[in-house]
Amino acid sequence: MKTSLGLRLMMAASVTTALALVATAFVLNFLFRLYFEDLARDELETYLLLLSGNVGIGATGEVEITPLSDPRFDQALSGYYWQVQIDDLEPSLSPSSWAAPLDLDRPDEFGRMIFQDAEMGSGEAAAVASWIVTIGEDEARREVFLAVAIDRADLDGPVSGFFLNSALWLAVLGVLLLVGSWIQVRLGLKPLENLRSEVNRVSTSASDRLLEKYPSEVMPLVNEVNQLLDTNAATIERVRSGAGNLAHGLKTPLTIMHGLERKIRRVGQGDLATDLSTEIANMEHIVERELARSRDSHQATKRSEIAPVAARLGRVLGHQPGFEHINWSIDVPDAMHAPFDAFELTEVLGNLLDNAMKWAEGRIVVRASEVDTTAYLIVEDDGPGLSTTAQRVALHRGGRLDDAKPGSGLGLSIVNEMAIGHDCTFTLSRSSLGGLEAKLTWHPVAV
Repeated sequence: MKTSLGLRLMMAASVTTALALVATAFVLNFLFRLYFEDLARDELETYLLLLSGNVGIGATGEVEITPLSDPRFDQALSGYYWQVQIDDLEPSLSPSSWAAPLDLDRPDEFGRMIFQDAEMGSGEAAAVASWIVTIGEDEARREVFLAVAIDRADLDGPVSGFFLNSALWLAVLGVLLLVGSWIQVRLGLKPLENLRSEVNRVSTSASDRLLEKYPSEVMPLVNEVNQLLDTNAATIERVRSGAGNLAHGLKTPLTIMHGLERKIRRVGQGDLATDLSTEIANMEHIVERELARSRDSHQATKRSEIAPVAARLGRVLGHQPGFEHINWSIDVPDAMHAPFDAFELTEVLGNLLDNAMKWAEGRIVVRASEVDTTAYLIVEDDGPGLSTTAQRVALHRGGRLDDAKPGSGLGLSIVNEMAIGHDCTFTLSRSSLGGLEAKLTWHPVAV
């Protein structure tokens, strides 16, 4: 499924922004709660110390408790409470308490302050600070369990309010961040939009390169496109050159052959003249095809079966005068394809067979196969073969090795150029028959 790059970037920005804001909300809430808990503990500790200072032994030996100065400890249901227990007696409660005493865990040692949560008699939760101290001396020494409590609603309420407010403003911040992300994405993708427009301009105008005025992140793509355009221009020029050379090389022979065809027809050899006229027409078709290719720089991927072309060429070439002694062997799978159209494959294979016929002593083999991800087409003969140096010469345009043999020296170089243009590899080597092995190799494409 194809999606817009801008949409994908916005989706990524939305997800990451949402995750970041949610995480920020919970972290802020956690930190605010810790901060508020610390404030509450400091407050409880202060009140507990004040309460401890207000507990003493009177002149009669009784424990006396002086009320705290904070009026909230005297106001009923104010949320602030204290509790004092002398030895194992019933606890004394602050005037603000109206329920049963708090059920608290006692500290393990004297003078050690502990903080805990407890449930009040009304079912409400309270944060409590408590410790055990001793007052008096000798026989008048008394153990006092002191506790100060604050209703947890006074703590949880501000924390919940902070969480709701922070969530609201973080949501507003999220909207602003998404707007900023959208602007950033549009500005970031602007060079790619310009690049698309310029590629369209290159494809519809005489300009052959992209302007190198893009950001550094886009320049590698621009350079690759320019390199592709340069390669395409070189390919077009090579095709045009090949077409021009072919047309120039065949123009005079075709004119002469037309004259011979008319002479033969005048002397009453109509059948022979017709055969000659057919071959002349085929050659003219090849010339026109090459000229048409030079005008068309957009070649579609083509495929054609090898076996029918190889069989037809073997049948036609095998009956040429002077080559009746050659034994032909064609071993090509029926369903195997080459990356050329039928006319191109005819030209490639025809050039290879024509070269083999010039040098073969008595045998020519055509074989093709696919092994794993590699396909190959081989034409080999039992002639004298070529040295390594001669093989390199043969692949260059017009590289003739023997002027006594017919031809223009273009055959193998044409095959090499066509192989390069169709992503094939063309190599020459020593044949197992003793002569030359011409091999085309390519990677087959599944259909």
